[in-house]
Amino acid sequence: MTFNNPLLKKFLIRLVLLSLTIFVWAIVTVYNESTFLGILFLVLIVIQARAFFKEQAANEISINRFLEQLKNNEIDFEPEEKNEDLKQQYSAIINAIKSRQKEKEAEYQYFRNIVQHVGIGIITFNKSGDIQLYNFAAKKLLNTSYQVNNIQQLAKVSEELVDTFKELKTGGSKLIQVNIGEESRQLSVYAIELQLHDKQFKLVSLQNIQTELDEKEMEAWRNLIRVLTHEIMNSVTPISSLTGTTREMLSDYKVNGAKEVPIQKDDMEDLMYSLKTIESRSEGLIRFLNEFRNLTHTPTPKLKNEDVNVLLEGICLLMSKELKGKSIQVHKSLDERIPEISMDRELVEQVIINLVKNASEAFDSEQEEKNIWISSNLDAKKRVVISVKDDGAGIEPEALTKIFIPFFTTKKNGSGIGLSLSKEIMRKHQGNISVQSTLGVGTEFVLKF
Repeated sequence: MTFNNPLLKKFLIRLVLLSLTIFVWAIVTVYNESTFLGILFLVLIVIQARAFFKEQAANEISINRFLEQLKNNEIDFEPEEKNEDLKQQYSAIINAIKSRQKEKEAEYQYFRNIVQHVGIGIITFNKSGDIQLYNFAAKKLLNTSYQVNNIQQLAKVSEELVDTFKELKTGGSKLIQVNIGEESRQLSVYAIELQLHDKQFKLVSLQNIQTELDEKEMEAWRNLIRVLTHEIMNSVTPISSLTGTTREMLSDYKVNGAKEVPIQKDDMEDLMYSLKTIESRSEGLIRFLNEFRNLTHTPTPKLKNEDVNVLLEGICLLMSKELKGKSIQVHKSLDERIPEISMDRELVEQVIINLVKNASEAFDSEQEEKNIWISSNLDAKKRVVISVKDDGAGIEPEALTKIFIPFFTTKKNGSGIGLSLSKEIMRKHQGNISVQSTLGVGTEFVLKF
């Protein structure tokens, strides 16, 4: 295939002719005393060599000029070469580059159209804030009918949104509320940093989750009202019933102006029982309402750098006697690489103690071996992770979906406040709490900061 190249053919022919001429000149010079022939062949050698090297030099200059034009992306030109073979080669290269550029442009427009029409808002910009891509969904979400060339122009919509765009790093996300006219929109902002041709870019995605939040909020309210109604009715119904019974019992005694009214012993005992029950249910209702008030008034964390492992060691020591009394083995696995984290020690301690207590109550009475694992480590995103795991009875799948709902509990004497409060505390620490459970295997709660 190499010998099909006309330039190479021409080069080889000239080189062979020059070599033959030199060979003949050498023979004539050695074996023939004719000075004329020697001079003649020497002149031929000089002429051929000069023509050969002149052509190679011209080709090199031409090639260098052509490569420089390609380097400067100057491909819209017609090669002006006397050498037709070289001119054809240049034209073939230019046509191939143009064809490839057309294919890339078509691919770029194809993917650009896809990005422009996806339902999630997408914006890309460089370090200076200059926008390269601003799709239709983003324009619709932010209601920007005007031309936007720099993210700073979006300060008209929300300065907090612009600050979020600048601050978020790869993998970072944040919820931002923006007001578009009279409508309030809750935007979920996610960012990723990119590099293209030694230039830094940032891509942010925007999604309006107001509808989903409204649905979740309504569902939470329905669940809360259901629990509140159930708890209040459990207290108010017997109070109302016993109050009516007591009133009827007392109405049987006709006073008729008498200062003293005798009451039968049995009736007195019934009255005392009724009053004790009313008092007990009233106290239960007051206690329930106090717990509800505590849930709605979670204190603001007083953040301070704390050592997670020291905190866990302290909790294990604090609860060792109680757990040992229940024949529960505690296994610790604390990662020494964990850095200090900013948290409210008392609030986080409250969360972990609650999880350990829940774990200690998760075992069946006939279970012989009982274990709780407490661990700390770093996940793939370098977040601090605390795990409290048990090998108890596990949680029913249906109950697992409601476990963080306020006042929902599977315990006879439980208030249903602990886990709801724990979730709120973790939320105020910009963290989260999650749970996994399998019946007959055990349950694991995970805190991530």
